[in-house]
Amino acid sequence: MSTPRELLDEVRGLRAQATAREDSLASAVAALPAAWRRSAANLAHYLALRARDHSALQAELVRNGLSSLSRREAHVMPTLDAVDRALSAMCGVAPEPARASMTIDDGAQLLARHASELLETPMPHMTRIVVTIPPWAAGDVAFMRSLVDAGMDVARINASHGDAAQWKVSIDALRTAAAAAGRRIPVCIDLAGPKVRTGVCADGPIPLVAGDVLTLHAADNTSVLATKRVAVRPREVVEHVKPGDRVLFDDGNIRARCTGVDRARGEATVEVEAVRTGAWPLKDRKGVNVPDTDMPIAALTDDDLVTLDFIAEHVDIVAMSFVRSASDIADLHRALAARTQRTIGVVAKVETPQACRALPGILLELMKSPPCGVMLARGDLGVEIGFEHLPEAQDEILALCEAAHVPVIWATQVLESMTEHGFPTRGEVTDAADAARADAIMLGIGPFMVDTVRFVEDLLARTQVRRARSRALLGKWQPLGEA
Repeated sequence: MSTPRELLDEVRGLRAQATAREDSLASAVAALPAAWRRSAANLAHYLALRARDHSALQAELVRNGLSSLSRREAHVMPTLDAVDRALSAMCGVAPEPARASMTIDDGAQLLARHASELLETPMPHMTRIVVTIPPWAAGDVAFMRSLVDAGMDVARINASHGDAAQWKVSIDALRTAAAAAGRRIPVCIDLAGPKVRTGVCADGPIPLVAGDVLTLHAADNTSVLATKRVAVRPREVVEHVKPGDRVLFDDGNIRARCTGVDRARGEATVEVEAVRTGAWPLKDRKGVNVPDTDMPIAALTDDDLVTLDFIAEHVDIVAMSFVRSASDIADLHRALAARTQRTIGVVAKVETPQACRALPGILLELMKSPPCGVMLARGDLGVEIGFEHLPEAQDEILALCEAAHVPVIWATQVLESMTEHGFPTRGEVTDAADAARADAIMLGIGPFMVDTVRFVEDLLARTQVRRARSRALLGKWQPLGEA
């Protein structure tokens, strides 16, 4: 058991480490808009706090009736200053001068302000409801009005579906409906990004079981049943996959591993290790995840650049898919600046292990051109890191973003059963209530969308009072994928 003097020394050491981390990022912080510099400094302080495990210190602080330092992501230095003052009084010594540039209240206020700048002010709770607009609803003002009345706060369009003409009709109908309701509903478009997919099955779906061997190629876009040759686009997958790398098809329903490569022939061999329910056919244009493979693929594709032309004129927020590094965000900022002087919010979709590891740098890059946010894209992220790691990844992403005062959109399969069939599962309701820790919840498409929006609206109203996104114990932060 530590004495108050020993605890004071340890806390002062933490304050010094936090200051040193801020100093090391001084040039990056100085490059940000003035309104975001305190947020960047707080992120630096949080990264210093998470540089090693502090769970033992937390227990000792609690034994002395002091803050455990948990749930303090949004205001790290003010908390350390307060603990220093309390411990100094217990030891009968003078406290060190305060180092914080903000108060404890400022952290929560900054996050709330940044969320409102990106997603508008929510009604009536703090967590917004983002609703994906289905292609079949284009031009349907009455349907849009029903979503607005049910509680939609933000409308999302997936650029992987439809075209600019359809998107424009949807946006016009939405804005007509919102204006009639006396509301403003911002519009977000998700860029399609460099999605890796299989080709067209020339002879129909390819049945697969564990032990089957596939040959991946990029010679054309054709997959052949008889030879189990599977086309994969873009070709960088075949060019950079290595023996031992995991290769996951169809949202992880087919799990394989690379066993060999032939660079001269532009082919790779993979062996199927497991398939859903023992057998699962591989169909046309199914997604492929290669979480162990570093591919030099630009996050902004040629199709994305065309979509940006539309976004520059008609949209409030753009979400970037398959972000891997801060440079991807810098590329998007440059592309937007070349097209418009309008303020367009940028959201980084975190759905790869690389994005998890690079998240602090991604956050600093986002801050250069606010408003900004992060989307917790749990579908691809769960496939890439393994669903068993998804809960801890969610917590860490929420914590880092709160430290940076960057709002988070909790996405993918929220209340999917209710949206599609009218009834939620128990697990989905628990998941949706957990999502109230984020700044927005994103819902998908289905025949019961309006009912689902109403359900979430009611759920948030009852759970919002318990909204607390932070983890209780401050173990050493270790991004997923690092040994």
